[in-house]
Order: sequence, then structure tokens, then C-alpha cells
Amino acid sequence: MSHRRRTEGGAVPAGSDRPEPRISRRRVMLAAAAGAVSAAATTAIGSAGATAASPAARSPRLVPVGDRNPPTGSTGSGDGATAAARRAAHPLAVRPARVVRDLLPDAPANAVALTFDDGPHPTWTPRVLEVLRVHEVLATFCLIGVQARAHPALVRRILAEGHTLCNHTMSHPQPFSQRPEVEIRAEITRAQEAIAAVGGRSPRLFRAPGGDWSAQVLSVAADLGLAPLGWRVDPRDWARPGTDAIVRALEAARAGDILLCHDGGGDRSQTVTALARVLPALRARGLCFVAL
Repeated sequence: MSHRRRTEGGAVPAGSDRPEPRISRRRVMLAAAAGAVSAAATTAIGSAGATAASPAARSPRLVPVGDRNPPTGSTGSGDGATAAARRAAHPLAVRPARVVRDLLPDAPANAVALTFDDGPHPTWTPRVLEVLRVHEVLATFCLIGVQARAHPALVRRILAEGHTLCNHTMSHPQPFSQRPEVEIRAEITRAQEAIAAVGGRSPRLFRAPGGDWSAQVLSVAADLGLAPLGWRVDPRDWARPGTDAIVRALEAARAGDILLCHDGGGDRSQTVTALARVLPALRARGLCFVAL
């Protein structure tokens, strides 16, 4: 699938000790005031099976932050959402003001989060899962509803192997932010229902197709109790730029970053090959991976 507004790229890396921690499932409550978000605006997002004494329960919070490292020449994935909220005529009615794209402030100091869009895919998702298994990495899979419905066994496998899920709309329409509010709501709601029906649990996160955020998209996500998930590192693997290019982009990640990759929407052989190189390289740099 094409991604018209893929951005927030750049470079920034991570990886470290095993077993990989999981972000405790906490609900990120979205800021009321346009253009400003504080740590006080967040509450728990929650993690299945976590107990007070377990590592998962002690996991860091996922919090919406501003421009820790503003990308140059990029659109979408977070900055567009912030600008749209600022432009809102009645900002207090637009509850979400930022998109989560960093793990701060209480993630492990050396943590990054790996995310995958547009699956599950019958060919590429199993290959991605195998690479993750070999390198003992947990990730977050942003599922398209029609794909989840078509491949329910893969959704269950993703969960069984310890990964987490994110809502990526029912059919991945683009440009998403320009759709009527009723269509935006239906896309998110139908995907939520489809994923829950096959996986047995509902996602707590939502990622807009192509990172195409607007005040309206953020408001609908908030109404549905979903935290908006962006990214900090985008290797543009959806465009198949070559394995080396994907590796270079992902190796530029820094601790605290959310990384974007794809397991669906086309031939993902370059992504699979790149991951097999990048995951051990990032861990060798002292970084670890967390599922959101």
C-alpha cells in the first residue's frame, strides 16, 4: 500500500538486555490545550498479565512529548497533528494535541520500540515474526482490520509470541485526515471490532494511515479511548529503497525512539533482511526493545 505522507524519518538507535521489557499498558490521556502537553496529562495504558511485582508492571510509561528532536523537512507522524491542534478554532474541544512518538520519561534509558504497519500478511508477517523470535525482540503490530479478519491465525500468533497490537484502520484509506468525520470514526471502530473478534483483545493504540493526523482524527481517537501512536524513525521501507538504506536509517535510532517498519502492503523481503542485520547491531550498541 502506498503511504503518501510517510515522514518523521531521520535517524536515531537502540537495544540491550534480555528478556525484553514490555511497556505496561497505560492509557495516554490527550492534552486539552492545543500545542501543549504535560506528563501530568497521562494515565495508565495497561499491560496484559502484568502484576505489581512483575517486570511488566514496573515498565515505563509511554508519554506524549513535543519536539525533542524536531525532524527537518518532514510532515505527518506527529508534527502535523500538533499544528492542526494549534489551528483549531476551539482548542479545548480538541482533546488530543500530540502524537506519541517517543518513550519518555520513564522508559529504560536504553529502550526503543519497534512497530510494524499494514499487516498481518500471510507471507511477510511470519518471516518478520521469525526474525523477532531469533533475536528475542518484542514489537508492536499496527493491524489493518481487513487483513486481521482475513488472517486470524496470524493475529493470534502475534499475541501468543508476546507482541502487542495497534489499530491501523479497517481499510487504510488515504489521505485519511481529509475523510469525513463519520468515515474516520467508522474506519477506526470497525478495525477495533475486527481485531478484537479474532485476537480476543482490543488495541489501546491507534496509528493513522501514512501518519496523516489532524485535529479531527485525534479527537475521534480520543473519543474511542485510543492513544495516537506516531514514530520517530522511518526507514521508508514501504518504498523498497534497498536493504542497505533501511539498515542505515534504523541504525540511526537513539534510545527513546519509536521505529517504523512494515510487514504488509507489498514485498517486504528487504525489511526482513534488514531486520536480521539491524536487531543484533542495535543490541550490540547497548539498546533494548520494548513492546508498547
